[in-house]
Amino acid sequence: MPRQSVLSPSSKKKQKTWDPEQMKKAIDAVRHKVMGYKKAEKLFSVPRSTLKRLVKDPQKSLDLLVHKPLGRKPILPLSLEEKLVDYILFMEARYYGLTRMDVRKMAYQLAVKNNIQNTFKNDVAGRAWLDHFLRRHKDKLSLRRPMGTSYARANGFNREAVKEFFNILEAEMSKTNYPPDRIFNVDETGLTIVQSKVPQVLGKKGKRQIGALTAAERGSLCTIVCCMSASGMFVPPMTIFPRKNFTDILMKGAPPGAIGKVHPSGWIQSNLFTEWFRHFIDKTNPSAESPILLIFDGHTVTRATLK
Repeated sequence: MPRQSVLSPSSKKKQKTWDPEQMKKAIDAVRHKVMGYKKAEKLFSVPRSTLKRLVKDPQKSLDLLVHKPLGRKPILPLSLEEKLVDYILFMEARYYGLTRMDVRKMAYQLAVKNNIQNTFKNDVAGRAWLDHFLRRHKDKLSLRRPMGTSYARANGFNREAVKEFFNILEAEMSKTNYPPDRIFNVDETGLTIVQSKVPQVLGKKGKRQIGALTAAERGSLCTIVCCMSASGMFVPPMTIFPRKNFTDILMKGAPPGAIGKVHPSGWIQSNLFTEWFRHFIDKTNPSAESPILLIFDGHTVTRATLK
């Protein structure tokens, strides 16, 4: 038979219990030098050793001291996570809801920007981090599927979405009277780089089948990001080619000042949009004295400058 060990009552550890609200009052009283540790221990019925440890803790919030969560400490500070939550809600209210991958990429950027040590890999936070993040903020965040059949089109072109857009635009215009040459609109479009339809050709009459050489990647698209002001001024476009390596030959015949980028899919990505945004700033030179209003749709803009 397996040996059973029996612990005597004297060998068992005694667990002391104390009221968190009383502990907060004791900490506040000692920190403000209203009384000492001994008097606070008796008055609020809290253990003196725990009281000393919590008083010396540099954490400012009494709630975090007393109700400190168990388990592994989050990578991002709670204050930074709260700002991230506010930004997620801000974007969702304006019909630019962030996906799971968007939040994971943003978490990595915040950690790098604020010099926070992390275990994130491939320039993105892990799925486990996102699960814990949503669990910590379950009272504010939840995964939802947007209403409507076309999420890519501003989460559905409906009366509420259009009204919300013009409300935001009107509020922004009322704060700053932008002249037409400082109001820009940007959007992307697809351009076929090879023929998408096989044209008719001349051949021998009576021949049952006519052959023709055509590109193997027929139907591939490249993306062009175009931007124009209300006064008619164009920003040199950016072209995204569906390939891995870039060569200057691709930009032969492009408009002056245009830039080219590559991506295997040929579609614009968040990092490519960031590069276009730097290109836009370089060409328009916005400043506090001459601000610019940029209107765009369908892009995910990440902000890693939260402090």
